Parts: sequence; structure tokens; C-alpha cells
Amino acid sequence: MIIDKMKILDHLTIQEKYLVDYIINNQEDILKKNINELAKLSYTSSATISRLCKKLGFNGYKEFKYQYAAEYSHLLELKNDFKIEPFSSESSIDDALNKIELLHKRAIEYTKSLLDRQVIERIYQLIKNAKYIEIYGTGINFSLAEIYSLNFEEEGVISKAYNSLNPMHLQYLKQRKPNDTVCIYLTHTGQNKEMLKIAKDIRKFHAKSIVICDHKKREICKYCDETIVIMTTQNTTELSNAVYIASLQYVFNIFTSLKLISNYSYLEETTKAVDKFKMGEWLWIKVFYGVVLLLLINTKVAIKKDIKD
Repeated sequence: MIIDKMKILDHLTIQEKYLVDYIINNQEDILKKNINELAKLSYTSSATISRLCKKLGFNGYKEFKYQYAAEYSHLLELKNDFKIEPFSSESSIDDALNKIELLHKRAIEYTKSLLDRQVIERIYQLIKNAKYIEIYGTGINFSLAEIYSLNFEEEGVISKAYNSLNPMHLQYLKQRKPNDTVCIYLTHTGQNKEMLKIAKDIRKFHAKSIVICDHKKREICKYCDETIVIMTTQNTTELSNAVYIASLQYVFNIFTSLKLISNYSYLEETTKAVDKFKMGEWLWIKVFYGVVLLLLINTKVAIKKDIKD
């Protein structure tokens, strides 16, 4: 959503920061005011508003306002239905059933609103050309990395999860072509020192890299080709792990879909070959059991004949 994207904009002038603060704190005013009225209320100028709109990806205030109006009713719905802390000691089973759905919906919509089409297009090229996709994470992120690497394997690329980086592996990276490997770093807060060190070391060998974290101003972003920002929260009462995993899963579903698209013909042929193999294997099993059954019948007949004789 526009409001979410506005909160993480960087390289803003002082006037643009004033404008952003005003819009965030007076969200209903956008619907009622023209560009000159908004400039007066925010103590900025129409030129500042136009610049901010362009930084958000719009041609001007009119286009920005149209998109904002389209999102506003949904923004109110989310505010009313889902508080920052979704549960309390008074919450019920029905709250759990309903609010978890909203939590996932909010996490995905927030993350989607922050995705830049041009960044996704560049990532598509990286994933399309990659022969190896390596996913790095520690703690819960390593467990998630193992799952996501298996998903990439299903789409026909060599993928593996790592929670550290050893000198031998760095040598392997050095021997590969730069576009052969894409490294993906998972860090909830963007401040994991181990991930930062790994990103710095891998950067020296020119492997392509993507970091997924909570903000594009984190230091690790400087050592990566692309940054994906996702929704995160900090507190257990906000179900921080559930929000983080829902956001991360959405991003990786996009990534694996991109690999599926780029590899579709190969995967289609491979699937046909596997199905054919399974069918042939099943046929041989049927033949085998048929022969065994026939032998048993013949043996039974022979035994009966011997008994009669």
C-alpha cells in the first residue's frame, strides 16, 4: 500500500519528510484536498508534492490520489479488524480463527505493496540464469532456508541451505561464473552480524545476491545486488514469527514461480518422463505379481496332483 511504501522511502529532502509525516498522520485529508490545499496544510509546496508522488512511482498527484482513494477503504477495514496486538487475555477461539487469516492477509498485502516491479524484473533475470541458488540464514531462518531450497530443487535448479560459510565453499564460488550463483540472505531485523559477514565475503567473488529483511537501509543491503523488504513485527504478542514467515513465504512463492516460468519447457518434459517412468515401473510391478501369482497357482495344482497320486 502507498502508506506502507511511504514509510520506508529514503533520500528524501526535509520538505518531503514533512510532507510524508503529515500524510501519515492525516490520512483522510488526501481524499478531500487538492494539491494546493495539501501543500498549504503540510507547510510544503505543490512542487514538493509532485516530487514525492514521482518517487512513489506515480506521474503526479492526480494519479497518486486516485490510487490512494482505491486503497483507503481497505486500509480502514484492516485498521478496524486487526490491531497491532491481535490478541489479549480476553480473546476467544473465534478470534484466533479469524485474526490469523487477517494476519496472513495483512502480511502479504503489506509486503506486496513494497515490491518494486523493476526490482522483481531484475530478480527474475538473476533466477532465470542461475544454476545454483544458495539460501543463507541462522536460527529459524536456516530451517526456513532448508524448506525454500527444496522448493527451488522442484523447479529444476541446484539449491542448498547454509547457516555458515567456510573457505572451501568460497573457493567453489570463485570457480563459478558470476551469473551462475544467486545467494539469498534471510535476516529478520537486517542486523544479523553473521549474515553481514557472509554477504561481505561472498561479494568479493562477484556472486549475485538478494537480501530479504525489514528495511532497505540496513548495512547488509550495501553488499547485495537487490533488496526485498517484507513486513516484520518485534513482539511475541504481535505474533512476530507468524508475520515474518507469512511475508517470507509470499516472497519465496514468487521466486520459485519465476524459476518455474523460466524453466517451464524443461520441467514439462521432465514431468512427462517421470510419469512415463512411474507408469512403466507400475507395469513391471503388475507383471511381477502376475508371474508370482501364476507360479503359486501352478505350484498349488502340482501339489494337489501329487497328493492324489
